[in-house]
Amino acid sequence: MSILLNQSYVPFDLGEINPNTTVLEWLRSNQLVGTKEGCASGDCGACTAVVGELVNINNKDLIQYKSINTCIALAYTLIGKHLITVEGLSEGEDLHPVQKSMITENGSQCGFCTPGFVMSLFALYHNEKSLDSTKINDALSGNLCRCTGYKPIISAAYKSFREKEKGQLDFYERNQSEFVEALNGLKNQKNINLRFNDGNKTLLFDAPSNVNDLSELLSENPSANILAAGTDLNLEITQSKNEFSHIVSVNRVSELKQINEQDSEIEIGAAVSYEEAKSVLVKNWPDLDSFLERFASLPIKNWATIGGNIANASPIGDMAPVLIALESKLKLRKGVSSRIIALEDFFVSYKKTLLEPSEFIESIVIPMPSNGERLITHKISKRYEDDISAVCMAINVKGIESSSLSVKIGMGGMSGIPQRATELEKVFKESWDKDELLEVAYEALNREFSPFTDVRASAEYRLKVSAGLAKKSSLMLQGYAVEDLAHFSESKS
Repeated sequence: MSILLNQSYVPFDLGEINPNTTVLEWLRSNQLVGTKEGCASGDCGACTAVVGELVNINNKDLIQYKSINTCIALAYTLIGKHLITVEGLSEGEDLHPVQKSMITENGSQCGFCTPGFVMSLFALYHNEKSLDSTKINDALSGNLCRCTGYKPIISAAYKSFREKEKGQLDFYERNQSEFVEALNGLKNQKNINLRFNDGNKTLLFDAPSNVNDLSELLSENPSANILAAGTDLNLEITQSKNEFSHIVSVNRVSELKQINEQDSEIEIGAAVSYEEAKSVLVKNWPDLDSFLERFASLPIKNWATIGGNIANASPIGDMAPVLIALESKLKLRKGVSSRIIALEDFFVSYKKTLLEPSEFIESIVIPMPSNGERLITHKISKRYEDDISAVCMAINVKGIESSSLSVKIGMGGMSGIPQRATELEKVFKESWDKDELLEVAYEALNREFSPFTDVRASAEYRLKVSAGLAKKSSLMLQGYAVEDLAHFSESKS
């Protein structure tokens, strides 16, 4: 099974490897050691590489480049794609503009994190026509450095773009048509069925290309592990040292990678990444722009899928509370049959869902917002971005200007599942513009939830901060600007 690797148009065979092998492990075992292992959990960015995939824009095939964390991506999930590592940037002794800029701007000290930064800047260099601090911060959101303080790295980003503006194309821009042709040649790798025998056991990897074949495969193998991107599930491999005996990847299933925007609803395929879904989500719910910035780093959002995040059923998965507040539904498929359920009913208990054996999430269906609808989201975490939530809250309010006020609230981090806060909805609807909201919100939350205490927050903190977020939301609805809310209690005293 083949990929394109760095500057070669000739398909490179990944070889017969354990299906649990990560991209990082495969690279380093093949002497491509510029890509480093730091955390093995997608947090530090030392392992960052870039993946190129074909996209069709205005009936023309182009290559879209995106940064990914190779430590939590499986090698076989790159079949048919273009993998670029730091070894693939220079042309002989002539360094890439990004590499030159890192040198001239003193963007590297110990050097361990440098290849990851270079690859994130390389993706930025290819994906943007203009540059500002927001785009740079987003591109580097998944890269950590303990030496430079980031300023020289940011300077390197600006300098590389100044070089780009001179009109000199890099190797991949000059030769895009050849890479497009080569990637098109890899499309004949339809359904992928791989078997690996290590002498003691046989490990399986399947990657069907359409939803009917996926459904049939899962019907025949109900105990198989369904893998979308695996940004969370693959930690079982890298952190817990576990091994999946049968992996069924859905990231090649065409139907699961589609977004259909209709008059009354948006249907997002389960294998659509967060970055791919961002534009349609933010267009309809502008508040999600800042929320998705905090959701995860760009390499994670480039790879992680909405369906995978939901199916993983983490009580601290940030998107589920938002989708619950938006009254979303799930389209589930088993064999030739489909059923649609409310997302809020999908989660049963910790890591347990309504999915039956051989059943999978086909799509997420979100009703279009109505006139006057307002979605407010909150995320409480120790770091501002790229961190796990202690509490996540999404409040969706309709009819604020009328007597028919409707409130839907989704919560994460407050119980063993992402959960709708029905008691809080009642008191918010009754007291959203009253001084006593903070007190009655706390009481409602205390009745409905029994939060846990862990390293991120105590149970009491979770209750109090959630009540505070309800109050903050009410002030936002009353017209207070977000930047004014920090001074609200002082001005009231």
